[in-house]
Amino acid sequence: MVPDGGMKLLGTTTSPYTRKIRVLLDALGGRYAFLDTRSTEGAALLAEVAPLGKIPVLVSGVGRPTLADSSLISQWLWSTEEGRLRAAGWNFDPTDWEDRALQVVVEGCLDAAINHRYLRLDGFADAGYISKQRLRVERTLSWLDTRLVFQGPVTAAQLSLGCALDWMAFRNVVELARWPGLTAFREAWTASGLGAGSEPVE
Repeated sequence: MVPDGGMKLLGTTTSPYTRKIRVLLDALGGRYAFLDTRSTEGAALLAEVAPLGKIPVLVSGVGRPTLADSSLISQWLWSTEEGRLRAAGWNFDPTDWEDRALQVVVEGCLDAAINHRYLRLDGFADAGYISKQRLRVERTLSWLDTRLVFQGPVTAAQLSLGCALDWMAFRNVVELARWPGLTAFREAWTASGLGAGSEPVE
C-alpha cells in the first residue's frame, strides 16, 4: 500500500509534471499531503530535500525514498502499487518500449513549450534558440497528431499527453484546434474524468 503516514507531494498547481503524480495518487486513494512550493512551508521543504529545486518531489515516508522527477515517481508507484493501478485502469509496463518512446517525445515537446513561454515572458525575442523551441513544439504536435488515441488501459504516454495538452491550453501557448487528432484525444481524456480536480490553476 502507498504509505499515508507523512507522505508529501511537493509541486505547484500549474505544473503539468506535478499533475501527473497528483492524478496517479488520486487513483490510489489520494492519501497524501500536497505542498505548493510557492508557499513558505513548501519552499523550505523543497530546499531541504531536492538540491536541484526540481518539481515534483515525492517524500514518501520513513524508510521510503524521496524522489524528484515525475517519471521516476510514476515508475516507483507502479513498482509498489501495480495491482491497484491496473485495477484502476492504468498500465505503466516498463517493457512497453513504444509507449516509453512516445512519452519521451511528448515530454520533450512539453519542455520546449515551457522553455519558449518563460523565455518570452522574460522579454527575449522569438528568434534563434527561442524560435527553435516554438518550431519544435509545432513540429512535434503535428507528428503526435495521428499517433496517440486515448483508450484504456491508460499508459504513461497517454497520461503525459493529457497533462501536456491541458497545460498548453491553460497557458494558451498553441492553438490546439490545428491538430484534430490531439483535440479528440484531449476531449476523451477530459471525458474520462481521470484528471478531474487536478486541472491547472494559479
